[in-house]
Amino acid sequence: MDRTVQGGKPELFALEYGASKTATVANKGSTIQVIPAADETHLLHLASGDYKLLQVHVHAYSEHAINGLFAPMEAHFVHVHTVDPNKLAVVGVMLRVHRHDSDSAWLRQWLPQAPVETNATATVSVAPTFWSDMIDASSGFWAYPGSLTTPECSEIVSWHVLRKAQPLSVEQAIQFMNIMAVTNQDRTDNRMPQPLNGRTVRFYYPAAATK
Repeated sequence: MDRTVQGGKPELFALEYGASKTATVANKGSTIQVIPAADETHLLHLASGDYKLLQVHVHAYSEHAINGLFAPMEAHFVHVHTVDPNKLAVVGVMLRVHRHDSDSAWLRQWLPQAPVETNATATVSVAPTFWSDMIDASSGFWAYPGSLTTPECSEIVSWHVLRKAQPLSVEQAIQFMNIMAVTNQDRTDNRMPQPLNGRTVRFYYPAAATK
């Protein structure tokens, strides 16, 4: 993300996430997914339309580098277009270790209950603002058209990578990597950055953003 074009006018980026009570934590073998309850609706409003939150998964290490630097972890909030199911919008949130006494309240709500067995699930109780607390676009974001980072790597994604990182403890990073070491035979589950292949990465400040 070190070579970008300033986006010009602010870009629409607004959350309409509902309140939460529970979430499902699913071990997919290659990563861990956190899935909203079926009766909840969490919307992301972009210039290209409205997108509904499908799931969040975490990569260690990050799959984006900012000024050449990777973060220990990166959460991907995956949304599907409410009209066209072939369009996805993914919000990338970096998690960085700032100091040993600062951890991720978001991870704290589900990571200790995350199943180690592949294809196993667990239901966890979460705070009402469980999803929205992780997304703070007020410092701006990088946007570009790209692909999924897991097979089939379909090029149907509108990427939005937030500048502001969320806190993470060393213990939480190790805990996640230990789960990956069992289920994925690898402590990491990230894909390294790929060539832009003519794509332009633009940096924007949100026209409308909520937490």
